Amino acid sequence: MSSGGHANEDAKSGTLKVRLGLGWAKSHRFTTGQCPVMQYHRGLMRAILHERVQIAKAVNATVIGIEDAPRGYAEFDQGAGCKYVLNPHGVLDGVRPV
Repeated sequence: MSSGGHANEDAKSGTLKVRLGLGWAKSHRFTTGQCPVMQYHRGLMRAILHERVQIAKAVNATVIGIEDAPRGYAEFDQGAGCKYVLNPHGVLDGVRPV
């Protein structure tokens, strides 16, 4: 893509210019719509259930009680590098720490 004014105008208008011959030769594929989650959903679910993948650790999740919710929201609003999971009914009390 050139650095000329056409590229900027194309981006502003949402235009995608593709050289089909080059794309065809490389067997690229364009899709639109929602992410095809169901293609890998079952495998991911099994990996989580068999503890081969620790999602909470991967996204840096921290379980907090409902009494700590104001602090969690404040830290999140300030850009804290973790995700907070509220545990208002104590359902997650027996969950191993991350």
